[in-house]
Amino acid sequence: MRAAGGTHRHKEPAMPRNTFERFLPYSGAVAGVCWIGQSALQRTTSRDEPGAATTTVIRDNLATNYASVACLVLMGMSLLIFATAVRNLLRSGEPSEATFSHIAYGGWLVVVAGISQMVTWNWGLINGAAAAADDAALQALSYVHFFGWAGMGIGLATAFIATGLGGQRAALLPKWFTIPTIAFGALGALGTAGIPPGGLVTYLLLPLWLIAASIIMARQQHAHTPTQPIDLTT
Repeated sequence: MRAAGGTHRHKEPAMPRNTFERFLPYSGAVAGVCWIGQSALQRTTSRDEPGAATTTVIRDNLATNYASVACLVLMGMSLLIFATAVRNLLRSGEPSEATFSHIAYGGWLVVVAGISQMVTWNWGLINGAAAAADDAALQALSYVHFFGWAGMGIGLATAFIATGLGGQRAALLPKWFTIPTIAFGALGALGTAGIPPGGLVTYLLLPLWLIAASIIMARQQHAHTPTQPIDLTT
């Protein structure tokens, strides 16, 4: 139609999100469930302390140990998708230059790198030292394996703080969620530096945070899904 001033106005249909885009936020929940699964399924030691892994325990629980590693692999893949969802959400509230969205995205990539090295230590125990019945190597690897999750700490701390600050600054996430998220990031940084109880808190609450974040982000995405045609003036 012709508008005042001789301009033409017409409506472009809104582009709906496809199935994969709608799934993006829920990848965090998948990662959270996998984190619980890898911990519950892993059987390398009869007591919870560094250097206590034994060949007998690992061999007797070989199937569950393989399943534990599979959970880590799926978690890493899911977090790569989740990182994109976080970046998209935070970027939607940034007026010009991307700041918190890129920082959070980079943080989650570091987390995935930490998970990748956890997979490496697990294979070193299961398919390396235990398979060769090399008890000396097994004990050495067990010490590193026990603290393997700490490799995720720097990424988690960065991702939590950037997600919390970015979500709060643009009012994209509720304050009751962003404030604890920032606090978890600070605790994660302290824990990675060896100051308790930050690392333990982050380790235990990570799956709950991922599941909660997925639900909140999915609702936020649904609330901002374009459903009306877009008016364009040419």
